[in-house]
Amino acid sequence: AALTVRIEGRSPESREALSVLAGANAVAVETGAGWEVIQYRTAELVGGDVWRLTGLLRGQGGGEPEAEAGAVAGAAVVLLDDSLVELGPMQAEYGLPLLWRAGAGSAVPSGPFVTEVTHTLTGRAERAWRPVHPRVRSTDAGLALSWIPRTRVGGDRWDGEAVPVDPLRFRLRILDGDAERRAVEVAGMEWLYPDADRAEDFPGGCQAARFAVSQVSIHGIGGPEAVAPLC
Repeated sequence: AALTVRIEGRSPESREALSVLAGANAVAVETGAGWEVIQYRTAELVGGDVWRLTGLLRGQGGGEPEAEAGAVAGAAVVLLDDSLVELGPMQAEYGLPLLWRAGAGSAVPSGPFVTEVTHTLTGRAERAWRPVHPRVRSTDAGLALSWIPRTRVGGDRWDGEAVPVDPLRFRLRILDGDAERRAVEVAGMEWLYPDADRAEDFPGGCQAARFAVSQVSIHGIGGPEAVAPLC
């Protein structure tokens, strides 16, 4: 896998694997589903200001849906480094269309050297990550559905168990193809789907049945779903 980009004003650098695993060489790529964060290990100059980035770590920060959507030719790429200014906590503005202006420090806000755009914050960086290992186990009372959540902050520690950032609160959907048959809120990592409810939801059989589970973050932001066959 490779990412070919045109970069103006600076040159990307190749880094050692340990540096990349520690967070170096990150870029945000615009996709049809939002911004995917990608890290790269090797930067090779192709010609002019065009670079070929390889040794990729894709879908960083829980960005699997953006990685699956992919980017088209001509998509914007932003280098994520120390030159960026962090906005700070803005939870109160989530969901509100805000007017953003950027320009030189001495420029008049309404002048010709200032660019403005309307953008709505969604709290993308604070959404829960997609659960992993969705499983279905048959019991005498029905199907036991289970999954394992991921910790988006400090989840890669080696000394002891990571402290969960988000509550064990999940939204589970029973699907017939793309049609939703049932939706429940679950406080835990397992849910029993009784045989009687399954017969009610799928009177003609459950060949196309699936279940989808997503975690709700501490701020109430729903994360992407993990989907698995039900029967």
